[in-house]
Parts: sequence; structure tokens; C-alpha cells
Amino acid sequence: MNQDAQYEIQEITIKIETPDGELPPAKVRIPNVPTRLSSLIPPMQQLCNGIVGLTIRREQALGSSITCRAGCGTCCRQIVPLSAPEAFFLWDYLNSLPSERQDQIRSRFAMIREAMEASGLTSKLSDLESVKNQEIAWEYFQLGVPCPFLEEESCSIHLYRPFACREYNVISPADLCADPFNNPIQKLRIPKNMTTATAMLAAKLFEVPPMLIPMSLFLDWVAENEPLKHRTWPGVWLFNLMLDYAT
Repeated sequence: MNQDAQYEIQEITIKIETPDGELPPAKVRIPNVPTRLSSLIPPMQQLCNGIVGLTIRREQALGSSITCRAGCGTCCRQIVPLSAPEAFFLWDYLNSLPSERQDQIRSRFAMIREAMEASGLTSKLSDLESVKNQEIAWEYFQLGVPCPFLEEESCSIHLYRPFACREYNVISPADLCADPFNNPIQKLRIPKNMTTATAMLAAKLFEVPPMLIPMSLFLDWVAENEPLKHRTWPGVWLFNLMLDYAT
């Protein structure tokens, strides 16, 4: 049986206007079936890539260049904020890996949590404002703990990396990144922040204040909020609502 015949498929054209120009219109086919928030992340990642690409081209036209390179993992030792949909998406990704690989990554998360608890950071990172707090971010950076997905100073989940990582692009000299809190780091200003957009969407759907989850603690957060991970909404309605926040 033709799978499309089992449920309605709606084709949606996405048009995004940014200060750096308009993204080429993209068409996506959305099945109108019960859909979890994690299912929104792949198309939003592609949208994020397009917006970041426009911003990079603007800087290149102005004579600047991105100094981020594979092998430079300084930014991978900072707090990475996740929206709830991203946390659910990464949970699904991690659980799709072979068990041996899962164990390896989970052990890294456990070591980071131990370091955070020993320094008192776990209790400090409890809400949206604390994740954004620069003093707390500096304390975390001083721990020197790498992202559990960082291997040989490169991202092992580059294709699936969070929005915050996609949007973090530096045009200042790379050696300044050794101390990004005290050196004059110049980061690209991305006009559409997908971490915020997906966080706002989740806040509306769950009827709670907007939240950000530190990636270092996301396994605990998802485990504590398991029922939310499985909630669904009509696919086309959910995707259109997401676009309202993202565009």
C-alpha cells in the first residue's frame, strides 16, 4: 500500500526573510499524523543552516572569515543550551546507537555531572536565567570538561549538533578563543535564533515558562520529564506553529 494513502500529506512552502537576505523557498512534505516535538528538529536544523549560511556570506562579503576549525574544541567546553525539543531529539539519537557506544557516551555525561556536583554547579543551573548567567558560564568553563560528544577535538555528532553550536561562529583570531570570557571574541550575530524559537514553542505547548537545559544535564532532565517527550500534536498544525516562532 502506498504509505501516503494512509494519511494526509501536506506540502508546505517555507519562505524566510532575514536582514541578510531571503532564503530560497523550500518545500517540505508534512504527514498530518500525531507528531512529537523531536520530529521538528531535523527540518529546523536545515532552516538554521540556511540562516547561518546567509550570515556567513554577508561577513565574507565584508572581508571577514570564520576562524572556527576542526580540531579547535574550546567552544565545546562551554555550557550548551538546549530547548526541550532538542533535548528529546538528542535523547532519541543517543538511544539509537549501539549499546556499547551508548555506554561510552553516558559514562562521559556521568563524569561531567560528578565534576559539576563537586563544584556546586549542578544546583546553580536550575532555570533559564541561570543557563544564561555569565558568571555561572565562566565557572563551568573553568572546569575544562569537554562535551561528551567531543572526540579528538572535533564534534562526533556534527550532523545532529544543537542549534547553539550551529550558530556559534567566530570571526576574531582563533587564539583568542582560549579564554572567550576575557578576550574580545567576535561572534556572528545570527538574526533568527532557533534555540529560542523551539524553547518558546515548547513553553506554549506545555504551558510553562520558557526553559533552557544545559546539555551536560539533559539526560537527567529528559528522564525526569519522560511524559512530555511522548506528547503529540497534529503534524501540520505543529509544524506551522513552529514556523510562527522561527520566522
